[in-house]
Amino acid sequence: MNKPKNTSYQLVINSENKIVFKTVFKEVSLITNEALYFIVPDFNYYQHFYKVQPNNVVLDAGANCGHLSIFFSKLVGKNGIVYAFEPDTFNIKRINSNKQLNNDLLDNIRIEELLLWNENKLVDFYEAGTVGSSAVWIPDTDKCVKKEAVRIDHWVTKNNIKKLDFIKMDIEGAEIEALDGCVQTIENLKPNFAIASYHIVEGAATYIKVEEFFKKMNYPYKTVRFRKNEIITFAGASVNQ
Repeated sequence: MNKPKNTSYQLVINSENKIVFKTVFKEVSLITNEALYFIVPDFNYYQHFYKVQPNNVVLDAGANCGHLSIFFSKLVGKNGIVYAFEPDTFNIKRINSNKQLNNDLLDNIRIEELLLWNENKLVDFYEAGTVGSSAVWIPDTDKCVKKEAVRIDHWVTKNNIKKLDFIKMDIEGAEIEALDGCVQTIENLKPNFAIASYHIVEGAATYIKVEEFFKKMNYPYKTVRFRKNEIITFAGASVNQ
Protein backbone atom coordinates (compact mmCIF):
# COMPACT_ATOMS: atom_id res chain seq x y z
CA MET A 1 0.00 0.00 0.00
CA ASN A 2 1.36 3.41 -0.97
CA LYS A 3 0.40 5.97 1.65
CA PRO A 4 -0.44 9.39 0.15
CA LYS A 5 1.78 12.28 1.18
CA ASN A 6 0.82 14.27 4.28
CA THR A 7 -1.23 11.36 5.63
CA SER A 8 -1.13 9.56 8.97
CA TYR A 9 -3.19 6.76 10.51
CA GLN A 10 -3.83 5.95 14.15
CA LEU A 11 -6.03 3.67 16.27
CA VAL A 12 -7.93 5.55 18.99
CA ILE A 13 -10.50 4.73 21.66
CA ASN A 14 -13.87 6.46 21.33
CA SER A 15 -16.24 7.54 24.10
CA GLU A 16 -17.80 4.05 24.16
CA ASN A 17 -14.39 2.48 24.75
CA LYS A 18 -14.29 1.02 21.25
CA ILE A 19 -11.35 1.09 18.85
CA VAL A 20 -11.90 3.39 15.88
CA PHE A 21 -9.64 4.87 13.22
CA LYS A 22 -8.14 8.34 13.08
CA THR A 23 -6.94 9.55 9.70
CA VAL A 24 -5.17 12.86 9.15
CA PHE A 25 -4.97 13.92 5.52
CA LYS A 26 -3.39 17.29 4.72
CA GLU A 27 -4.17 18.51 8.25
CA VAL A 28 -7.83 17.42 8.01
CA SER A 29 -8.64 14.90 10.74
CA LEU A 30 -11.34 12.24 10.41
CA ILE A 31 -12.51 9.64 12.91
CA THR A 32 -14.25 6.66 11.35
CA ASN A 33 -15.40 3.16 12.19
CA GLU A 34 -13.64 1.89 9.09
CA ALA A 35 -9.95 2.03 8.20
CA LEU A 36 -9.42 4.48 5.33
CA TYR A 37 -6.17 3.07 3.97
CA PHE A 38 -7.70 2.40 0.56
CA ILE A 39 -10.13 5.34 0.67
CA VAL A 40 -7.76 8.25 1.29
CA PRO A 41 -6.31 8.19 -2.26
CA ASP A 42 -9.82 9.08 -3.47
CA PHE A 43 -9.55 12.36 -1.54
CA ASN A 44 -6.86 13.34 -4.02
CA TYR A 45 -8.34 11.67 -7.08
CA TYR A 46 -11.75 13.33 -6.86
CA GLN A 47 -10.10 16.73 -6.39
CA HIS A 48 -7.67 16.27 -9.27
CA PHE A 49 -9.03 19.40 -10.94
CA TYR A 50 -11.53 21.16 -8.69
CA LYS A 51 -10.45 21.64 -5.06
CA VAL A 52 -13.35 21.83 -2.59
CA GLN A 53 -13.00 25.01 -0.55
CA PRO A 54 -14.72 27.08 2.17
CA ASN A 55 -18.31 28.15 1.45
CA ASN A 56 -18.77 25.57 -1.30
CA VAL A 57 -22.02 23.70 -1.92
CA VAL A 58 -21.15 20.06 -2.64
CA LEU A 59 -23.28 17.13 -3.78
CA ASP A 60 -21.80 13.76 -2.78
CA ALA A 61 -23.73 11.23 -4.85
CA GLY A 62 -23.14 7.71 -3.60
CA ALA A 63 -21.99 8.75 -0.14
CA ASN A 64 -21.65 5.15 1.09
CA CYS A 65 -20.29 5.34 4.68
CA GLY A 66 -19.86 9.12 4.53
CA HIS A 67 -16.07 9.29 4.43
CA LEU A 68 -15.92 11.81 1.60
CA SER A 69 -18.96 13.69 2.89
CA ILE A 70 -17.24 14.21 6.24
CA PHE A 71 -14.00 15.21 4.51
CA PHE A 72 -15.85 17.69 2.28
CA SER A 73 -17.76 18.96 5.32
CA LYS A 74 -14.52 19.98 6.99
CA LEU A 75 -13.32 21.66 3.80
CA VAL A 76 -16.45 23.73 3.12
CA GLY A 77 -16.70 24.99 6.70
CA LYS A 78 -19.54 26.70 8.55
CA ASN A 79 -20.86 28.58 5.53
CA GLY A 80 -20.76 25.61 3.15
CA ILE A 81 -22.97 22.56 2.85
CA VAL A 82 -22.62 18.95 1.73
CA TYR A 83 -25.63 17.05 0.40
CA ALA A 84 -24.93 13.34 0.90
CA PHE A 85 -27.09 11.27 -1.48
CA GLU A 86 -27.25 7.67 -0.28
CA PRO A 87 -30.31 5.43 -0.80
CA ASP A 88 -28.95 2.39 1.08
CA THR A 89 -30.50 2.26 4.58
CA PHE A 90 -27.54 0.32 6.00
CA ASN A 91 -25.05 2.81 4.63
CA ILE A 92 -27.03 5.76 6.04
CA LYS A 93 -26.66 4.22 9.51
CA ARG A 94 -22.90 4.10 8.92
CA ILE A 95 -22.85 7.73 7.81
CA ASN A 96 -24.61 8.81 10.98
CA SER A 97 -22.34 6.66 13.13
CA ASN A 98 -19.23 8.15 11.52
CA LYS A 99 -20.61 11.67 11.88
CA GLN A 100 -21.07 11.15 15.62
CA LEU A 101 -17.41 10.14 16.02
CA ASN A 102 -16.25 13.57 14.82
CA ASN A 103 -16.89 15.96 17.69
CA ASP A 104 -15.62 18.90 15.65
CA LEU A 105 -17.99 18.24 12.76
CA LEU A 106 -20.20 21.15 11.83
CA ASP A 107 -23.90 20.71 11.14
CA ASN A 108 -23.40 21.08 7.41
CA ILE A 109 -24.10 17.57 6.07
CA ARG A 110 -27.62 16.90 4.79
CA ILE A 111 -28.39 13.25 4.10
CA GLU A 112 -30.69 12.72 1.13
CA GLU A 113 -32.09 9.17 1.08
CA LEU A 114 -32.64 9.32 -2.66
CA LEU A 115 -31.48 7.70 -5.88
CA LEU A 116 -30.39 9.96 -8.71
CA TRP A 117 -32.18 9.11 -11.94
CA ASN A 118 -33.67 10.62 -15.12
CA GLU A 119 -37.22 10.44 -13.73
CA ASN A 120 -38.93 11.03 -10.41
CA LYS A 121 -40.25 7.59 -9.58
CA LEU A 122 -39.73 4.43 -7.53
CA VAL A 123 -36.82 2.35 -8.80
CA ASP A 124 -35.70 -1.21 -8.04
CA PHE A 125 -32.55 -1.03 -5.92
CA TYR A 126 -30.09 -3.70 -4.78
CA GLU A 127 -29.64 -2.74 -1.12
CA ALA A 128 -26.47 -4.62 -0.24
CA GLY A 129 -25.16 -2.41 2.56
CA THR A 130 -21.86 -2.14 0.68
CA VAL A 131 -20.23 -0.07 -2.06
CA GLY A 132 -21.97 -2.43 -4.50
CA SER A 133 -25.52 -1.25 -3.80
CA SER A 134 -26.98 -0.36 -7.17
CA ALA A 135 -30.08 0.43 -9.21
CA VAL A 136 -28.42 -0.96 -12.33
CA TRP A 137 -26.72 -4.16 -11.16
CA ILE A 138 -29.10 -6.44 -9.21
CA PRO A 139 -27.52 -9.87 -8.63
CA ASP A 140 -29.81 -10.90 -5.75
CA THR A 141 -33.53 -10.20 -5.98
CA ASP A 142 -33.92 -11.02 -2.27
CA LYS A 143 -32.11 -7.75 -1.55
CA CYS A 144 -34.07 -5.77 -4.13
CA VAL A 145 -36.22 -3.00 -2.70
CA LYS A 146 -38.09 -0.01 -4.09
CA LYS A 147 -36.38 3.34 -3.56
CA GLU A 148 -37.42 6.88 -4.39
CA ALA A 149 -35.50 8.27 -7.34
CA VAL A 150 -35.24 11.93 -8.29
CA ARG A 151 -33.90 14.08 -11.08
CA ILE A 152 -31.21 16.48 -9.90
CA ASP A 153 -33.02 19.25 -11.80
CA HIS A 154 -36.19 18.58 -9.83
CA TRP A 155 -34.34 18.38 -6.51
CA VAL A 156 -32.47 21.64 -7.21
CA THR A 157 -35.70 23.46 -8.02
CA LYS A 158 -37.64 21.96 -5.11
CA ASN A 159 -34.93 22.91 -2.59
CA ASN A 160 -34.25 26.32 -4.14
CA ILE A 161 -30.56 25.52 -4.70
CA LYS A 162 -28.95 28.64 -6.15
CA LYS A 163 -25.32 27.48 -5.99
CA LEU A 164 -23.73 24.12 -6.66
CA ASP A 165 -19.95 24.13 -6.91
CA PHE A 166 -19.03 20.47 -7.07
CA ILE A 167 -20.70 17.11 -7.74
CA LYS A 168 -18.84 13.93 -6.84
CA MET A 169 -20.62 10.90 -8.27
CA ASP A 170 -20.01 7.19 -7.66
CA ILE A 171 -23.37 5.49 -8.15
CA GLU A 172 -22.56 2.05 -9.52
CA GLY A 173 -23.52 2.43 -13.17
CA ALA A 174 -26.40 4.92 -12.88
CA GLU A 175 -24.25 7.85 -13.99
CA ILE A 176 -25.95 8.37 -17.34
CA GLU A 177 -29.45 8.36 -15.86
CA ALA A 178 -28.33 10.85 -13.21
CA LEU A 179 -26.72 13.14 -15.79
CA ASP A 180 -29.80 12.99 -18.02
CA GLY A 181 -31.71 14.40 -15.07
CA CYS A 182 -29.18 17.18 -14.52
CA VAL A 183 -29.25 19.13 -17.80
CA GLN A 184 -30.92 22.29 -16.51
CA THR A 185 -28.68 22.34 -13.43
CA ILE A 186 -25.59 22.15 -15.61
CA GLU A 187 -26.85 24.98 -17.81
CA ASN A 188 -27.88 27.21 -14.89
CA LEU A 189 -25.39 26.49 -12.10
CA LYS A 190 -22.41 25.10 -14.06
CA PRO A 191 -21.09 22.74 -11.38
CA ASN A 192 -17.76 20.96 -11.56
CA PHE A 193 -17.95 17.15 -11.68
CA ALA A 194 -15.83 14.20 -10.64
CA ILE A 195 -17.59 11.01 -11.76
CA ALA A 196 -16.39 7.46 -11.10
CA SER A 197 -16.85 6.13 -14.63
CA TYR A 198 -15.27 2.68 -14.60
CA HIS A 199 -18.54 0.82 -13.98
CA ILE A 200 -19.47 -1.68 -16.68
CA VAL A 201 -22.99 -1.36 -18.09
CA GLU A 202 -24.07 -3.46 -21.07
CA GLY A 203 -20.47 -4.52 -21.61
CA ALA A 204 -18.92 -1.05 -21.74
CA ALA A 205 -17.31 1.26 -19.18
CA THR A 206 -19.58 4.17 -18.30
CA TYR A 207 -16.96 6.82 -19.12
CA ILE A 208 -17.77 6.32 -22.81
CA LYS A 209 -21.38 7.48 -22.42
CA VAL A 210 -20.45 10.06 -19.79
CA GLU A 211 -18.04 11.65 -22.27
CA GLU A 212 -20.70 11.53 -25.00
CA PHE A 213 -23.12 13.30 -22.66
CA PHE A 214 -20.76 16.18 -21.89
CA LYS A 215 -19.64 16.45 -25.50
CA LYS A 216 -23.26 16.81 -26.61
CA MET A 217 -23.74 19.56 -24.01
CA ASN A 218 -20.54 21.28 -25.13
CA TYR A 219 -19.37 21.11 -21.52
CA PRO A 220 -15.62 20.80 -20.79
CA TYR A 221 -14.61 17.29 -19.72
CA LYS A 222 -11.61 15.03 -19.32
CA THR A 223 -11.28 11.39 -18.29
CA VAL A 224 -8.28 10.39 -16.18
CA ARG A 225 -7.10 6.89 -15.22
CA PHE A 226 -5.50 6.68 -11.77
CA ARG A 227 -5.02 3.27 -10.18
CA LYS A 228 -5.36 0.24 -12.43
CA ASN A 229 -9.16 0.31 -12.48
CA GLU A 230 -9.85 3.81 -11.13
CA ILE A 231 -11.27 5.91 -13.97
CA ILE A 232 -12.80 9.31 -13.22
CA THR A 233 -14.43 11.67 -15.70
CA PHE A 234 -14.15 15.32 -14.70
CA ALA A 235 -16.23 18.12 -16.13
CA GLY A 236 -16.70 21.84 -15.72
CA ALA A 237 -14.57 24.95 -15.99
CA SER A 238 -11.90 23.51 -13.68
CA VAL A 239 -10.66 21.03 -16.29
CA ASN A 240 -9.42 23.92 -18.44
CA GLN A 241 -7.65 25.78 -15.64
